[in-house]
Amino acid sequence: MSSRLVKCYGTCEQKHPQSVMQKFKSKNYCPACYKQKVKEVEDRENLYNKCKEVFAISFPTGLMLRQIKQFKEERGYTYKNIGFALDYIVRIKKIQLETKYGLALIPHYYDEMIDYYKDLKRRRENMVVKKIETQKVQIKPPSLSQNRYRDKKLINMEDLLK
Repeated sequence: MSSRLVKCYGTCEQKHPQSVMQKFKSKNYCPACYKQKVKEVEDRENLYNKCKEVFAISFPTGLMLRQIKQFKEERGYTYKNIGFALDYIVRIKKIQLETKYGLALIPHYYDEMIDYYKDLKRRRENMVVKKIETQKVQIKPPSLSQNRYRDKKLINMEDLLK
């Protein structure tokens, strides 16, 4: 029995057997495009949550959504990297962002953020994990016969009588 060929709505746009396809929001995707689409949606939701957290709002404003769309289409930024740039500006650079300007500072710090995270990754890879070596050292307790303090406090009674 031959299965029907169905078009993939992902980036490949090829026809695959219906048994191989996976549905996401009532559209068919091949396994590779399905993973990519799910990851993209997850990254977008994470970015929206980060915007909510940074700006203390219930949902990103229309300006922010437009800026995100513009960054993605015109500049080729990914949702994940926009989120990293937002985190870099707020957490690393300690810049307080205002809601009325939205994500306007992202393009100015994007390249700097990429360099920062590449350098951080390089430093983590070059870091050598050093094992802590413990050495047992035995110390002899001081003998009581060599206790000078004790000798000073002892009074010879015979010397007092002379």
